[in-house]
Amino acid sequence: MNSAIKAIAGSLALLMAMAAWPVHSQEVIPDFYKDPGIQPNRSYVNQVFGEFIDPFTGALQLHYVDIHLPGNGGFDLKVVRSYNSTSVEPTNPALHESLAGVGWNIHFGRVLKSRETSICFNKNSQTIADNPVLELPDGSRQLLAFTGTTAPLLITTQRWRADCITSGAGGLAITSPDGTRYDMNQLVNLGGGPYPTYAWLTSRITDRNGNYATIQYAAAASPQISSVVTSDGRSVQFFYADSGMASRRITAISAAGQTYHYAYQGISNVRDKFQLGSVTRPDGLRWIYDYNGNLNNTPGSHIMRRLTYPQGGSIGYQYGFVHFDTQANPASRSTVVTAKSTSTGGNWSFSYAPGRPGAHDVTTVNTPSGTVTYRHIGPNYSSSGSVWMVGLLASKSLGSSQTETYTWGKQKISSENNFRPGAFATKVDIGEFNAPLLAERTITRDNASYTTRYSNFDTYGNPGTISEYGPSSGNRTTSLSYYINPSKWIVRQVQSESHAGGSISRSFDGNGNMTSITRDGIQTRHAYDGQGNLSATTFPRGLTHYYGGYRRGIAQSESQPEGISISRTVSDAGNVTYETRGDGSTWTYGYDGLNRIISVGYPAGNSVQISHGTTTRTVSRGALTQTTSFNGFGQPVSVNHGGIVRSFSVDALGRRTFESDPGTSAGTAYRHDILDRVISIRHADGSTQGIGYGPATRAVVDERGLTTTYRYRAYGDPDQPLLMAISTPEPSTNLSIGRNARGLVTSVTQAGITRSYGYNGSYQLTSITHPETGTTSLGRDAAGNMISRITGTVGTIQYRYDGHNRLQSISYPGSTPDVTHSYDRAHRLLSTATSEATRRFTYDRNGNLTREELAAGGFNWNAGYSYNGNDQLASITYPLSGSTVSYTLDSLGRPTAMPGYISSVSYWPSSQIQRIAYANGVQSEYGQNERLLPASFATSRQGSYFHRSILTYDRTGNLTSVRDTADADYDRTFGYDGVHRLVSMGTSRGRGSISYSGSGNITRQSLGSELIDYRYDSRHRLSSITVNGGPTNHFTYDTAGNFIQSSQKSYTYDAVPNLVCADCWGSSPIRYAYDGDQKRTSTAKAGVTTYEFHGVHGNLLAEYGNGQLTEYIYLNGKRIAQKVSAR
Repeated sequence: MNSAIKAIAGSLALLMAMAAWPVHSQEVIPDFYKDPGIQPNRSYVNQVFGEFIDPFTGALQLHYVDIHLPGNGGFDLKVVRSYNSTSVEPTNPALHESLAGVGWNIHFGRVLKSRETSICFNKNSQTIADNPVLELPDGSRQLLAFTGTTAPLLITTQRWRADCITSGAGGLAITSPDGTRYDMNQLVNLGGGPYPTYAWLTSRITDRNGNYATIQYAAAASPQISSVVTSDGRSVQFFYADSGMASRRITAISAAGQTYHYAYQGISNVRDKFQLGSVTRPDGLRWIYDYNGNLNNTPGSHIMRRLTYPQGGSIGYQYGFVHFDTQANPASRSTVVTAKSTSTGGNWSFSYAPGRPGAHDVTTVNTPSGTVTYRHIGPNYSSSGSVWMVGLLASKSLGSSQTETYTWGKQKISSENNFRPGAFATKVDIGEFNAPLLAERTITRDNASYTTRYSNFDTYGNPGTISEYGPSSGNRTTSLSYYINPSKWIVRQVQSESHAGGSISRSFDGNGNMTSITRDGIQTRHAYDGQGNLSATTFPRGLTHYYGGYRRGIAQSESQPEGISISRTVSDAGNVTYETRGDGSTWTYGYDGLNRIISVGYPAGNSVQISHGTTTRTVSRGALTQTTSFNGFGQPVSVNHGGIVRSFSVDALGRRTFESDPGTSAGTAYRHDILDRVISIRHADGSTQGIGYGPATRAVVDERGLTTTYRYRAYGDPDQPLLMAISTPEPSTNLSIGRNARGLVTSVTQAGITRSYGYNGSYQLTSITHPETGTTSLGRDAAGNMISRITGTVGTIQYRYDGHNRLQSISYPGSTPDVTHSYDRAHRLLSTATSEATRRFTYDRNGNLTREELAAGGFNWNAGYSYNGNDQLASITYPLSGSTVSYTLDSLGRPTAMPGYISSVSYWPSSQIQRIAYANGVQSEYGQNERLLPASFATSRQGSYFHRSILTYDRTGNLTSVRDTADADYDRTFGYDGVHRLVSMGTSRGRGSISYSGSGNITRQSLGSELIDYRYDSRHRLSSITVNGGPTNHFTYDTAGNFIQSSQKSYTYDAVPNLVCADCWGSSPIRYAYDGDQKRTSTAKAGVTTYEFHGVHGNLLAEYGNGQLTEYIYLNGKRIAQKVSAR
């Protein structure tokens, strides 16, 4: 017989033998439709945390991380708890062996094999039938295929390798593709009568840096985990009921002071087996799980029927039978999820249509947002020779909006025959065991196609070339190479990638830690300690940060340039509890048992306290409290911030469908399509904005019914669009955008005017060209800081930076004073100095500005600021006079009174001012409409109104009229064009109009009998204005685009450019001086110099000139008073 016939005969003989085995235990190599765990080449239905429904198998899966302890070198310790409905045999739930209840798994990985313990010996080298299987903590299984060599001995399609452990009871050393090794040598007989299943459980996990965790068991042949201890001192303890007995089960897991408790319920008529009924978190809240009993011939026996979230939300599941094998074994059936419902009213239904030759398996899921259809390659579709394809996703359609299609290739990893026991055991890939490779994915969305092709695979299944094709010239090819370290088994780590829009290259040490990364020629270097912790990073410009004292993967000390040091204290759970920052300030943090932050201690003032209820979270600081309420699935439904409430609604998919305006039940409603895109926005006044989607376009129909269309470029992913053009209701204003291969904007063109942008080889912006100013050239250092700027003939402006890339100095050409900056060790600006002015800043321990000083032109100013315990501004002490303006604050920090100036201030819930009562008896009232826009404005004293205006708007929020019942001279009407520019008005002086060019320049405006014409030069600068056909006022500009000459005046600028003189060559020049922050410090006019003090916030606080001091008083940044005094 030839080899092929021998192979077939051997496989059939083994299949016949397997068919004769008594069914005492579950098959370790599962049927295609009973494959547990998360598979990398499928798409899952998972609208809520931890839930996955497999549309191919119909299985329900739940995955949680109960314990997570971060570790040094990235070696985190996780206790994973997973539920797989396919693990439950409905007619005999006792077959599932677990420490956490039927259907659940808690372990650190294991190898399974039927009948015998000769795990390293390939008895039947022709077929995989007797091969071991790797089971990961999530329950997913990967078949280990013999490679025909000893290094590695076995391998999976996902490139996990296995090598023989010959010491002790034997076992396998399993290594993941990232170099993490699992010693699976705790041999356990899982039972099953004369044909048992054996498991080799993980006893040690070692990462590629040598960090390790030891899993300790109750006895030599016991699956009962007693503890896990890591090389850096972390530990996890396991506690049991019925320890050492067949009914043993985990009752608690504890680590770092946090304990999870597990409660169970018995299974009727099933001895020594239990179902997990609840898991109680460290905060006392519980996950609750309910199961069906024995339903006999009704689907769903012993499988989960409902899960309840700790916040109270619940999900119910219904099941059905599907006969996937209608040919070879019509009696074979699978239990599948057929319906899902949530306590919030969401409903899903699942229907399954098994495939046939030439037809895929089809699963149709009706969701709250529409119908999703999955097509998989099933065993009825495939035949011998294509068994490797079974279970792969062929396509996924989301309504009529989007279809994803997948094309697969294969890579041979073993010469063993590939098949699956069970209903489809007669289908065999003879002489080859293949790993599937994704060759192409095409997403067709709104009739536009986005294709990604993968090719040039290496022997580890890594693609060397990725080619993408999308709309609007979205074509790109990326070349990749990989860092391959066979001895460490690091085989999936990208080393370099390049395409027309840039390149990235990386270097690694012998443990696979990245020692350098070079992006488009700019390099960052890293160094590591013996545990793989980052010990130093040298950023571009040679700036090195050092890290040390690691605990739980967090550096407890940092040393940075400019003498900055940071120290931290880290708890056993891996939380930062204490931090001293560069300026010496100390911050403290507290956490609960779920590692949620519950307190923040500031260096000064009030601390923050956070408390968590079942469905609430309350954050308080001093008198300010914010309470967030959640629904049963942990989604926010209301926020009460200082007594102002906003409410929210979400649909069954967690999408926000409504948000109220502050303090009212009215608000904005949203509708979504099946792709979760917003398609409608309805405002509180009933106006609506619609959004439609086409081939790489988005059309927005505004509240006036006007459509603006946005066109995009994308490569292989439509969710990463680049805006390329905008078409507006006014075609003359249409805009187009040019981009380079990196996606950066290179040009913007509107109405024939183009603005251009250039980049260097590192894709840093190096030039900007505007018609008005010509080209501005920008120099860059390796960190991307701008180090020079040249515009026109002004000369070169140079910039220098310190060791934290903070701007240190600016050197201007000519007579413009240079500027220097200094900073404290918390990165706060301490001073800005020039030869003409120096500004200094002082801060409190929380970083609030408490004092600013200005010395300029021989004149000295200083202002003081004080704050309450919540860091809210409470008073300002004005310079020169030393007078203090105090603010009476509400809990939100809003001023409610300013003694001496304002008697009271009240606010709308939106925080817009509602009423101001001034100390002089004047009061102002502000109305608000449904859209939170100002609806009225009135100013009065003792019932006598100076102004009493009513404001109206169109549906997009454009102001359309002002009607003043106190003085009709203030009445106005306004009209707008299709891009919301003001084009018409009506006043007591008559009607008016405004005309524009496509680029937005005003070309003409009229009001009553007055007519103004505007003209522009070839560089689109305003060149002249003519009023009523009279004399024309002409304008001249310098090479930097500054306006320097009109028909009546001349203007002079420094290199910044700041206006330093107006009408310098005339009889009445006005001269201006500035500090290094470009705030004006003085104005000299007609022989009188007026000195000015602008605060850091930009407000003019005071000015002094000719013996008179004027102080300006502000409320929420708006000037409300001034005080004049002789000095």
